[in-house]
Amino acid sequence: MTSRLLKAALFVSTLSTLHRVSDTQCAVQNVSAAYYNAAISANCNTWAIRFVSTGDSSRLIAHFRLGQLAANNFCKIYEGSDDQGKLAGTLEGGGLSFPVFVESSSAYISCVTNLTSEPVWFMIHLFTSCGEDVADIPYNLLSPMFPGNYPNLAGCIWRLQMNSSTTLLFQFSSFDTETNYDILYFKNEEGIVDRFSGTLRSSDYTMTATNLTVVFLTDGSGQYRGFNATVEIQPTVECRTENLIIRVTAYQQNRLDYELDDTLYIALDRETSLSQLNDSCKVTGSNPVFTFDIGQCKGVFKNENGMVSVSFLIWRFLAPSPAVIQRDVQNKLNVTCLFDADLLISSSKISTQIGFDEIFAKKAGTLDVALNLFSNEYLNESLPREVTVPNYIFAKLKLDEISAADDYFIVQLEACWATRNENSDSLPSYQIVQSGCVAPPSGEEAADAKTLLRNYKSNFATFKLMSFVWTNFTDAEQFIYIHCDVTVCHNSTGQCPGQSCSGKKRRSVEDNGRNQLLSAGPVHIVQGTGYVLGKRNEAIEGAGNSYQLVMFVLLAVIIIGAGYIVWGKLTRDRNARQIRQ
Repeated sequence: MTSRLLKAALFVSTLSTLHRVSDTQCAVQNVSAAYYNAAISANCNTWAIRFVSTGDSSRLIAHFRLGQLAANNFCKIYEGSDDQGKLAGTLEGGGLSFPVFVESSSAYISCVTNLTSEPVWFMIHLFTSCGEDVADIPYNLLSPMFPGNYPNLAGCIWRLQMNSSTTLLFQFSSFDTETNYDILYFKNEEGIVDRFSGTLRSSDYTMTATNLTVVFLTDGSGQYRGFNATVEIQPTVECRTENLIIRVTAYQQNRLDYELDDTLYIALDRETSLSQLNDSCKVTGSNPVFTFDIGQCKGVFKNENGMVSVSFLIWRFLAPSPAVIQRDVQNKLNVTCLFDADLLISSSKISTQIGFDEIFAKKAGTLDVALNLFSNEYLNESLPREVTVPNYIFAKLKLDEISAADDYFIVQLEACWATRNENSDSLPSYQIVQSGCVAPPSGEEAADAKTLLRNYKSNFATFKLMSFVWTNFTDAEQFIYIHCDVTVCHNSTGQCPGQSCSGKKRRSVEDNGRNQLLSAGPVHIVQGTGYVLGKRNEAIEGAGNSYQLVMFVLLAVIIIGAGYIVWGKLTRDRNARQIRQ
């Protein structure tokens, strides 16, 4: 039975034990089990259970697995069999609540749920202890058994204690847990709670605290790889587009292990030459304060849901060493700021070109545009490695890091062409798009041999191309590579030109944005019943001649066969007459 089916079976079995004494009251339940996982009914004004663990542990964890109680609702958890025992904690409604730990093998849970409109999942179970008290930062936060799968019914508790209020930076290189079942919680002394589950891309998380508690809970089934995070103290930073300030604290001084006369610098990697950096991106250890406009120092930009995070890496300069080897490991600091995407790009310190060139880049100077090939007009099936003429090839160029709702970013497909090899300048070549419009027909090819479906309208462009074979090349040499020149324009001020294919365009590629060459392929082409760049496939004509020859031979065989049958019959009749005589 899969973990999902097991969870569903447990849910059904626990719900079957509910007994309502009226429309608004639910009876107290008595539960004895390894763990209890059920939905608090929306029809209850009060809801309570007596839970006794059948396991060996004398410690329990109670928490909301999915959803929350409505505001002004709560669940109180007591040690023992009734509400006369010690109050272990309260699960608050109206927002994220933090798990409650019970130092007992039994617990009494009493919930006020009169304002709850939907069932809320509640869970209590024993757990295998893990985690530790953390006094030294930096720290490596790992799920149990990482990089192997974590165990079931784990209850890891990390307590991070600082001398004063500190912003901690969690840099996750891996995060993969069972969504909504195995959860990582964060809570500071002010009661601020965050929680994460599922699969997350590499990402950073910060929380300010003097005492921070981190809890990882897993349920009774489904084991995943878990998480790996480095925990560092976030440097003091004042985030703004002009005069952004980063102050390296005394703690970071120990982290970087620098002296007062050392040079600190902001760069994407430590091999960057200091002579290439803006003066604002270099300071000395005696006054480790960076003040710069956001476009002056290189950072890593990530865009998501209309917000842009900008991360700056701070390094300590190491002079080249004549030694063959060295063990002076250079650390770095990571400082992250969060900005509204529109405000950032419209900043006077970032031009439109720098905006899309830097912010949406996988590498400096490279637009984050993807060219993908598909086999259908819905663009949901990748193009196979082999295509038969005259089947269509569908292409899509998309600015990946932009939200689909952001109409300001316009992909402009300037030119596209096909070649027989990966060199975009090689010959022969076949023009698909020219100056943002469909290229003129080649020879006598069909009018719909190439069609520009979308361009100059949104953050993606698409076209379709009828496949073909190259003239005077063998079957083994029939490959198509597609190349496109693309630019991206930020249209917040209405400066992006529209598409005009009826007359002369009033702009060139150099007038707006920076162009980038994208390529895709190879696609192996198999000869079918199509055209060779507007000419009838000579192989097809040869096949037609062969067909006529085959038909002639077949007809001759039929005539000869029929003659042989007639001759045989005449011979038998003659022999029969001779015998009778």
